[in-house]
Amino acid sequence: MPSVRQATIDLLRRHGLTTWFGNPGSSELTLLEDFPSDFRYVLGLQEMVPVGMADGFAQVTRRPVFVNVHTAPGLGNAMGALYNAHLNKTPLIVTAGNQRRVMQNQKALLTNEDAVLLPRPFVKWSAEPATPSEVPAVLAHAIHIALAPPTGPVFVSLPMDDMAHELTASEAAEAEVIRDRAVTYAGGFPGRLAKEIGDRISSANSPVFVVGGDVEHAGAREAVVKLAERTKAPVWTAPLPGLSGFPEAHPLYQGLLPPGAGWISTALKGHDLIVVLGGPVFRYYPHIPGPYLPEGATLVHITSDPDEAARAPVGDAYVGDLRAAVEALLDEVVDTPRGAPTRRPDVPSPDRVAAPMQPSQLWTAVGHAAPADALFVTEAGSNEAPIANFVRPSAPLSHISAVGGGLGFGLPAAAGAQLASPDRPVIALMGDGSMHYAITALWTASRYRIPLTIVVASNQEYGILKQFGDIENTAGVPGLDLPGLDITATAASYGIDAHDAHDSDDVAELLRAGVEDRERPTLINVATTPVHEAASRRS
Repeated sequence: MPSVRQATIDLLRRHGLTTWFGNPGSSELTLLEDFPSDFRYVLGLQEMVPVGMADGFAQVTRRPVFVNVHTAPGLGNAMGALYNAHLNKTPLIVTAGNQRRVMQNQKALLTNEDAVLLPRPFVKWSAEPATPSEVPAVLAHAIHIALAPPTGPVFVSLPMDDMAHELTASEAAEAEVIRDRAVTYAGGFPGRLAKEIGDRISSANSPVFVVGGDVEHAGAREAVVKLAERTKAPVWTAPLPGLSGFPEAHPLYQGLLPPGAGWISTALKGHDLIVVLGGPVFRYYPHIPGPYLPEGATLVHITSDPDEAARAPVGDAYVGDLRAAVEALLDEVVDTPRGAPTRRPDVPSPDRVAAPMQPSQLWTAVGHAAPADALFVTEAGSNEAPIANFVRPSAPLSHISAVGGGLGFGLPAAAGAQLASPDRPVIALMGDGSMHYAITALWTASRYRIPLTIVVASNQEYGILKQFGDIENTAGVPGLDLPGLDITATAASYGIDAHDAHDSDDVAELLRAGVEDRERPTLINVATTPVHEAASRRS
């Protein structure tokens, strides 16, 4: 009869979960022994890294991914990345070993007490099998829950002695049935609701669309572009979206909304109908006083997430299949006689400037030098706004960031995204502070020859915190400066092809060379002006 481990491997193979991201410990060895030759294990040196890599990999493949971490301490290390995956709605099957059942009552070393409680509230579901024979059924349950809309991570704790347990004939037969069954999620959107919303769009004087990352998760991006073009409505990306949801070089695209109520109502002033597709209404921080909506405006919210609909402070929400909803709207909305909105200014041609350069100068150089099909993964703090202004990718699935804003996302997610799309250039746009939260992802990129290109804006500070300090009027805060970081030397020590760029022409040349090198990862470090100096230059 097969063992629990063999039945588990068969289940995961059946569901296509053959690429694992992890950091093994002693309580995981019984699952990992005799690792199958048709499976792939990608090692991260600290648990935040494999969870982040799996996040990027799953977002690109649109498939669930298996993650293996080490009991309570490893799961604790992974929690920041799990927080991001939760808010990114990424379907991760996260597992951790646990101490043998016969030793847990003694609180033996590595016992994960209350294992199912530890990852909450950042998973949709968590469990530990009640008996060894239940392992395949619990894992199958987890996989189906992870894929149920809205998708998200799940967690299963696996006591290490369960793996060697031999199934009885009836248990093995049950495991085979569980392995082979399918759960299909069929969505739709009622025509009467589509007509109701379509009539509101058609009768509005100045509608505007605000899109979130779920537009791309749902495969609705092309339909949203058609809807915007048919209505000649401008399109913004919602604050903290994860994915931009719309081609960023499109004439109708206006950019990324800032995450404050007062800021948003000002940006959307003059619009009488705001239609939010595939994102929350809205994610705010910091607290910027002002109305939720501009005067005279109403809001329609279409989401696949019941919680997003329930917690929104304003607007009429419709919960359903997002792609079906947008496609149904296309049948209800006719071409409009409205004139097209004013398009945002083009990105200027880059001038040659020496480092340290302003963020706008760096990202202008990057935006012009990057190939049209590049996939950008960004985690750059105070640089996120200028990146959105000056780097404008238009290919599908071309700009990924962390919805949750938890630091340590960018490097691992970029490595995972590159593994998932080996023939497409992936470019990580990083801040010097944020990249150090998961710096060991550089080792994984080097070890597995992941041809990632990394551009680092080095201002030697936590610039975003200084910007928040200005908003919150907090002076004299310690720990905001980061002198002495030698990013190029650090990256080289991990085996990365690392360079300092001395001017914007260097940036462009090194970026093109890095993208063309499909054998190893490249890092380009660029000195940039601190946030207060950059602000004084703009003024």
